[in-house]
Amino acid sequence: MTFKQNWEKTNQRFSLPQEKLMAMVAQAYPGSQLLQYEIIEGGCANLNIKVWLENETQPLILRVYLRDKAAAFREQKLAILLHKTIPIPQVYFIGDEGEYRFAIMEYREGITLRELLLGNKPYDMGSIMYEVGQVLAKLQANQFIRSGMFDENLKVAEFIIPADYMTFATLCLTHPRVVETLGDEIIAKLRFYFEKYNVYFPNEDQHHLVHADFDPANILVVNRQGKWQISAILDWEFAFSSSSLWDVANMLRYSHHLPDTFEKAFLQGLCQNGVELIENWRICIYLLNCLSLLDCLVRSSFENQPNQCKDICQLIAYFVDSLAKITVTNV
Repeated sequence: MTFKQNWEKTNQRFSLPQEKLMAMVAQAYPGSQLLQYEIIEGGCANLNIKVWLENETQPLILRVYLRDKAAAFREQKLAILLHKTIPIPQVYFIGDEGEYRFAIMEYREGITLRELLLGNKPYDMGSIMYEVGQVLAKLQANQFIRSGMFDENLKVAEFIIPADYMTFATLCLTHPRVVETLGDEIIAKLRFYFEKYNVYFPNEDQHHLVHADFDPANILVVNRQGKWQISAILDWEFAFSSSSLWDVANMLRYSHHLPDTFEKAFLQGLCQNGVELIENWRICIYLLNCLSLLDCLVRSSFENQPNQCKDICQLIAYFVDSLAKITVTNV
């Protein structure tokens, strides 16, 4: 299930009535006829629809926000902030139709990096992963006054301090779904490693822009003259201010399923473009991955998302085992 490939997708669990879709388009482009639309598969949180409109030369993306309505404005402002340095779709219109918040966005050509990595198209893994590292280096160059969560105006409204990580970990580890799913042994090991290595959680001095879902499923690539290149970084709704190791953790979450070139070229692209990894950074990304996966497990259910839950459990077990090996060999 590399890169959440088999996780249950939003379009499998939610459908938008056609009349709602047409009403959204009419808000943004009054008088323009909807000629055709196509659900884009792959999203795990929101619904993305490719639409073709009368008098528009290019298709557009209609994005429906099912989890956090304020994310539409964050994505719009991030697109404005980053468009000169990061390939990111612009947001043309934001509106509400009944209970739904939606945005009309720029369409970017390409397939996901996940599709390229797991498919049979020829490509140079070293070249494309080096470019991914370069993009992340440009991203983390954007800094804010504090670490924390953004409001809809891209202001840090909710601060994050080091103690918050342990508080959040404790809440997750005592959640009934986590207790029932992981069992006492794994939970005890997670608690032990969170406490043992809590000094490696990001501190308040790290306040770079974090994408927070920086993985191959959210990166579009295109083949230009025989070379695969990044055409867009998608899905910025979870972005916040903290350590760039959050994004490193996301990108390397499944690296143990891939050739060594995947990680090596990505880290070269990152470090050769101005990012200096902290000592024992690998401990940090293991901890951050465990935190993210626990959070995801809390919001999942075996009844509706069995593939997702199974993959989360397998990943947590892998990172627990990896932390155990670090205690013997590296610390």
